[in-house]
Amino acid sequence: MLHGETSSFEAANIPNRSNQSSDHGLNDQPTLQGMRLFPSLADMPIALFAATENESAIDRTKAALLDITAEMVGPIDGLEDRDLSPTPAGFTYFGQFVFHDIVFSQIFGLPQPAGKIHHLKNASSQGLDLSGLYGRGPTVDAHLYDYPDGADFTACRFPIGLPCMKDTMLPVDRRVAPGRDLPRIDMSGGFINAESRRAPYRPLVADPRNDDNLVLSQLLCTLMCIHNRIVDLLLGSGTSDPAEAYRRARIYLTSVYRTVIINDYLRKILAPEIWDHFFASDDFQGKGVSALETFNALPLEFTFGASRFAHAMVRQFYVVNDSSVGTPANLRKMLSFSSLRPGGEIPIPENWVVDWSRFASADPESKAQSARRISPFLSKELSIAGLSAELNGTVRPVAFMDCWRCYDLGLPSGQDLAGAVKAALVDDAIDVPVLAGDDMLPTAACAERYVYNAGRLRAALQRNPQFLAQTPLSYYIIQEASVLGGDGSHLGPVGSYVVGATIASALFKAPDTNFSSGRLIADVKPKTLAGLLDLNDTAKVPDEVLVGMINSQGFE
Repeated sequence: MLHGETSSFEAANIPNRSNQSSDHGLNDQPTLQGMRLFPSLADMPIALFAATENESAIDRTKAALLDITAEMVGPIDGLEDRDLSPTPAGFTYFGQFVFHDIVFSQIFGLPQPAGKIHHLKNASSQGLDLSGLYGRGPTVDAHLYDYPDGADFTACRFPIGLPCMKDTMLPVDRRVAPGRDLPRIDMSGGFINAESRRAPYRPLVADPRNDDNLVLSQLLCTLMCIHNRIVDLLLGSGTSDPAEAYRRARIYLTSVYRTVIINDYLRKILAPEIWDHFFASDDFQGKGVSALETFNALPLEFTFGASRFAHAMVRQFYVVNDSSVGTPANLRKMLSFSSLRPGGEIPIPENWVVDWSRFASADPESKAQSARRISPFLSKELSIAGLSAELNGTVRPVAFMDCWRCYDLGLPSGQDLAGAVKAALVDDAIDVPVLAGDDMLPTAACAERYVYNAGRLRAALQRNPQFLAQTPLSYYIIQEASVLGGDGSHLGPVGSYVVGATIASALFKAPDTNFSSGRLIADVKPKTLAGLLDLNDTAKVPDEVLVGMINSQGFE
């Protein structure tokens, strides 16, 4: 997803077109190799714009992208309900967490390879096993864990941080504050004390990318609290061994998490016919799963192409809890609650603790906010603000970098990938139109919603006609959602195929999951994101109900 793009996780000297000082020798550059959903397209990178007398191909391509992406601006949320999708806003960040769980690229920070081929490796287990929460478990990553109450010192729980009092850095009273924060440690070389907290803080978590923004860090914190609650309940109801309580809690929570991904998140994000292709069966393994290769490397079309669709779902403003109804927080404020950025506002103040009923709810009368429709019209923070950067340090908007990486890393064009998806699904009678030309211009619905903005984007696209015929994959997928995804309610067939194939591979084909016993059980409860988050609320899920759900699954 977004963000973290100014951190060390998104900075590296990797083999790409930008490493060439001129247009000469582009074909002699090292090749970036990783998992390809369509290996036949590996030698068909999207073409750079033609060089001019005054500009190289690289500079001409960047100029065209700056011209186009500067106009990818949508209006402020809430001016019209039509700007918002049926998907609750929490799924934007749940998706970010899921993507972090399967993709942690090791290209970042590596030296320039000397050979012709540079294999892209993954530091994640790839198995959708909640590695962002559990790490490598309490034996290897003991520093992430805490002990239960009592004399047994078996690591089985997570330490939980406290938010700070409003306008101070003092911790709140644990007895009166229901909110929690990630556990954080002081990296300044000194000791922490309540009267004089020091900075900078770092989260004591398995994947620091999950401290990227307020909603994401609060999601991770909530999962920590749910795990702890399950462990405590098991230890208090007949399970005497803390290690066994940890094992059962992890199996159950991982199974719920996997079920929520398929049954709730992907049902909302994917085109229905593509969801059926990969997941329509009693065990969620549809006919499309058998054709997938073993998930043994990064799917480049997903990592640098399809996954970027989530940027289009990001709102400009969020109501975090009841206290912020009158003054919703803008996206820049939401990003400030992170240890990944200088001067991050952490620990999180108590009045900024997330109320999940504002982000995910199964109640039809809920107060949950909606995510934005998937389209080329993004929040201004992502289309205009300099939240990302090129490898040489040039600050760029996220919208620009999403497109430029497709050229820079030699991904196929959206049209070429669409042709490959069309061929892959031909026997299933699933229609996959290949969009080009006028189909890549703002739709009539977008033009009606964003009258001024759509006119400017249309003009920019028409000034750069090559973009309409050879479109960077990240842009193609959000435009396809706008055209073929119910006006941006979900992804179109190409975006759905890439995301669905990637997650199906992670669930059913990953060879190196850290949690082989954490099988996915189709009838596990709860099945929704709202239900998962409710496991942290004793008023919604009483202790005896939660123990019953765990025991009914027969995790042995």
